[in-house]
Amino acid sequence: MAISILAAAILTTACSGQATTPGAASIAASRPSASPTTAVLRSPTTSPAELPGGRLVYAQWMGEVGSLFTTNPDGTDTTPLLPVGDPHRWSPDGRHISVVAENSDGRLFVGLIDPDGSHYVQFDSPDPTLDLGCFAWSPDGSRLACEGWDDTDLTRNGMYTVRASDGGDLVRVTTCPNSCHDIPTDYSRDGAQIIFTRVTLPDEADATLMVVNVDGSGARALTDRKIGGGRLSPDGKTILTDSKGSLLLVPIDGGEIRAIEISDGGLETALSPSWSPDGEWIVFSGRASKSFDLYVVRVDGTQLHQVTDTPVGKYEDAADWTAAAP
Repeated sequence: MAISILAAAILTTACSGQATTPGAASIAASRPSASPTTAVLRSPTTSPAELPGGRLVYAQWMGEVGSLFTTNPDGTDTTPLLPVGDPHRWSPDGRHISVVAENSDGRLFVGLIDPDGSHYVQFDSPDPTLDLGCFAWSPDGSRLACEGWDDTDLTRNGMYTVRASDGGDLVRVTTCPNSCHDIPTDYSRDGAQIIFTRVTLPDEADATLMVVNVDGSGARALTDRKIGGGRLSPDGKTILTDSKGSLLLVPIDGGEIRAIEISDGGLETALSPSWSPDGEWIVFSGRASKSFDLYVVRVDGTQLHQVTDTPVGKYEDAADWTAAAP
């Protein structure tokens, strides 16, 4: 199947013969760039004993080939899951991880895997010509929000939702004008709205952070700045995102957008952030020299700690944090 050059990279076959998805340009979380803008960061100071608990899931990349892992916030007990990259996301109860990959019909769609790497199930696509990048869970765990696109009919580009249990009950939420792409990133805490990014490819910087009701009504931009996808804080008040190598806090109801100035680290850039379950910490991908690793830091920019130590030639991003998984 020819994956849309606007929305997805070509599937790559690993040495094992298993299909791997490097992650669509449109649905992947903010990917490290070749020349990131410098952020205000210096050297890690927090010891593992001071870190909160829970579990991270993240993608590790070598070129366009990605693999999925879980680890503790201090970098211990790292477990490989799948030879598949992002998008991915913990379910609200921490019992499953949603993964976007190619299914038996040759379409990108969602599958579920248990946190220990067992019981992987790839769902059949509910539509014969629609690719669906589904990964953002509703708060009650019943639905997944998806980016959808159709190589044969660009008027079908937009945001959709499906039932999380089996990938059925496809519902269209938005229609993206001028063949752009609507990429969901989170639900509101009451499940009534979806936060998403409207992107005009191939310029991924041409992005608008938006919110819409789950029935498709009331779509609006949250800021006039060109900002991409973001994660909603556990208290439902603030969207965490990144721009030009810095982490940003965007009030969902308006107000000043603030950059997080990380006080220690020696890093050059910070991107692809996500909240800790209690909303007091952030996990993100950062670059200190030639590689991107995962870091955690408090929301006020203090107590930076490096989680992974990635060999040159690989990088890690799109981490998602859950409370202790079963």
